[in-house]
Amino acid sequence: MGRQRRREINVFSLSFLDLISGALGAVIILYVAVPKANPLQKELDALKQKVAAMVTSSAPLVDPAELERLRQVELSSQAVLAENAALKAAATPAPTQGVETDVGFKFKGKHVVFVVDTSKSMLDEDRMGQVKAGLKMLLTAMPGSYYLDVVQFPFGERAPYRALSGGFRPLGAEARQDVIEFLYKLRPLGATPTREALSYVFRTYREMTDLVLLTDGEPSIHNSVLKDDIYDLLNHVRSLNKGTRVQISTIGVGEGVLHDKAGKPYQFVKLLAEQNGGFFVGF
Repeated sequence: MGRQRRREINVFSLSFLDLISGALGAVIILYVAVPKANPLQKELDALKQKVAAMVTSSAPLVDPAELERLRQVELSSQAVLAENAALKAAATPAPTQGVETDVGFKFKGKHVVFVVDTSKSMLDEDRMGQVKAGLKMLLTAMPGSYYLDVVQFPFGERAPYRALSGGFRPLGAEARQDVIEFLYKLRPLGATPTREALSYVFRTYREMTDLVLLTDGEPSIHNSVLKDDIYDLLNHVRSLNKGTRVQISTIGVGEGVLHDKAGKPYQFVKLLAEQNGGFFVGF
């Protein structure tokens, strides 16, 4: 009885802090991931009303700079949603190819691996914070019929990747809490060894139906400044996926990916999704 009890994290509710800590990325992922009929939409609407009340209050409860940032998020979200909706429509498989889910993403099946970039550049623009907040919201919306795991890359300088479980677990309350705690502890450090991480995932998760890659940069070699050849890597992934036909979707994070659509970071995440039947979303 004297043992310290494990810290409990409530993953079933969204707080004002969840949204402002993730800023634009959290709001976009929430909109993309959750349909309008989802109860989480009601919480978002209530949050907006709360923010509006705080803005008009003579004694605001948060820093004015944070409120201004959130206002800018709300003003720009509609334009971003329209663009993302078009991307989703283009990338969504036909109903006979996939499984309809409770979330806005069209997953192929119910065995999903999230592969999260934790390279040093994820410190920029608080990209890591946006990914953490967005994934928390997405996981909260996913029903318990899913099985998933999370893989980070790299694991600092120690290894090119690290998995939470190394296998699929049903998305019950305990698994949700474990994922949230794993995400909370992620710290950006190192290069972007995408090849090693994706190769590990295909070797390990034989039942995988969906892979979602969240990254902010061009693939590179572990513990090196050398860049990987993105076209060779795309061919490598196609060879890995030839027999299994896993749906690979990508979420490009940060201005470094999106500002140059002819650049290698953008081309890699876009082509990886297109060539493997998935969706591509950028924020």
